[in-house]
Amino acid sequence: MRFRLSDRQVGVLFMLPLLVSVALFLVWPIVEAIRLSFVRYNPLRPDDQPFVWFDNYLFVLEDPLFWESFRQALVWTGISTLAQAVIGVGLALLLHQPLRGINAFRGLLLFPYIVPTVVIALNWRWLFNAEIGIVNHLLLSAGIISERVAWLSTPDMAMASAILLNVWKYTPFVVIVVLARLQTIPTELYDAAKVDGAGAIRRFRDITLPQLAEVLAVVVVFRTIWTFNKFEEIYLLTRGGPGTSTYNLALYAFDQAMANLRMGVGAASGVIMLVLLLAGSLLYIRLTGFGREDRAA
Repeated sequence: MRFRLSDRQVGVLFMLPLLVSVALFLVWPIVEAIRLSFVRYNPLRPDDQPFVWFDNYLFVLEDPLFWESFRQALVWTGISTLAQAVIGVGLALLLHQPLRGINAFRGLLLFPYIVPTVVIALNWRWLFNAEIGIVNHLLLSAGIISERVAWLSTPDMAMASAILLNVWKYTPFVVIVVLARLQTIPTELYDAAKVDGAGAIRRFRDITLPQLAEVLAVVVVFRTIWTFNKFEEIYLLTRGGPGTSTYNLALYAFDQAMANLRMGVGAASGVIMLVLLLAGSLLYIRLTGFGREDRAA
């Protein structure tokens, strides 16, 4: 007898590697983090893991550094995401124009997104170096500033530099998604609006933005989640300094778990971040009405 599989069994077979990968690299780490958040665990004494209930969460919530890092995370995430959305939509509109050679610019746009973060961060440290950085040199030569700016050593400038790095690297993601949606908007809508005498701003407000609403909702949610969890950019660029001016929750969780060897506290910080992101994403989707039309249909 020949061995045969039904279509359903074949589908499950093809999905099995994905399901195993998700369970191994996503579900299990989350479950393990939740477990660790309820125990006192020092990696130097792996056999000693007493159950401490909510002590780790109380430690985190009573730590002033946690609330300072939370405030910095909000600034870092909010400004970065807003700037990426605004600049990304603007660049997508420019790249959507039927100009000669526009495909070359679309290809070059991917360059920041494909360069490794460590390479960008190390180059950023050189570009914004107070003494030998090319940014200060160009600004001084143009007469925009009269003295060298300590970009990575001044609290406000350090945060601005970190945000600028994040915006430069990840705006191409927004551009790609928005540009793909722009290319699916029927041109008849714009033609009809022109016949009715609508100008460019009116067409953008009444046609383009409504058509981009659902895509932008998804982009903002994803970029908020990814930026809020970002660790490597700030760690490589400023180490959270000067002081705590660029210290976000990802660095706080890392320092508690690795530097202070409080794995339970670090896990509790990660669980709190997970809850905050989940609640914020659900609230944003509810406020923007994403998917409401599909449910109504």
